[in-house]
Amino acid sequence: MYPILFSIGKFTFFSYGFFLNLSFIVAILYIFNFHTVKLKMISDSELFYLCLYIIFIGIFGSRFFFIIINLKDFYLRPMNIFKLWNGGFVYYGGFIFVTFFLKMYAFKKKINLFKLFNFFSPALALGHSIGRVGCFFAGCCYGKESNLPWAVVFNNKNSLAVTGINIHPTQLYESFGNFLVFLLLHFFSKKKTKLCEPYIFYLVSYAILRFIIEFFRGDHINRKCFGLSISQIISIFLFIIGILILCKQKLYIIKKSQKSD
Repeated sequence: MYPILFSIGKFTFFSYGFFLNLSFIVAILYIFNFHTVKLKMISDSELFYLCLYIIFIGIFGSRFFFIIINLKDFYLRPMNIFKLWNGGFVYYGGFIFVTFFLKMYAFKKKINLFKLFNFFSPALALGHSIGRVGCFFAGCCYGKESNLPWAVVFNNKNSLAVTGINIHPTQLYESFGNFLVFLLLHFFSKKKTKLCEPYIFYLVSYAILRFIIEFFRGDHINRKCFGLSISQIISIFLFIIGILILCKQKLYIIKKSQKSD
């Protein structure tokens, strides 16, 4: 598609970087202006800085995982580690890093961890949806060859995708799927609960979405384990974790209701 939005002299503005930053801005605007839930335990200024910490840690974790997976490429060209505008992020890496960060933050501030997870889940899905559009423009995370009517062809020489053939627009598949998850979470968050259902819904639904879309991806054909991509293996683990948390919560409700009877 269009990896480069435009250039002014020696300065080049990349599509991926533009949509990545846009995803952060929109997610923060949503949190402060349109979220159906408010975090009463921390101030707005503290929440803003928390959002910034999440963004930086998410970027670091995503990049770190990408480097580990493609270590041979960076070993030969170490300076490419800093070329963030070319893409090269693994979402699950950022997700895992941010999860551990929020766990430490909740412990330090004595805040219910699941309340934080519930609060940030809709914004996470919304930002991810926008970020995947950047992947589409850059050509990363591209799909396998396809003859479907909506297949796309990348012809730009700067694109990270294979060029000249019809392929699945997997980036748009995931963008649409994440936006649908966001809409459901946005309305689901209106339901007041002490449990972590919104976060569980995000965890399970995204794990399913990512697991399915990975079958149509064409950028990691040679990086398989037991016939599955690394992201699919992580998706299976997160799906199981989400179901186990849900079962634990439901058992807690049943026991609590039995005691009250």
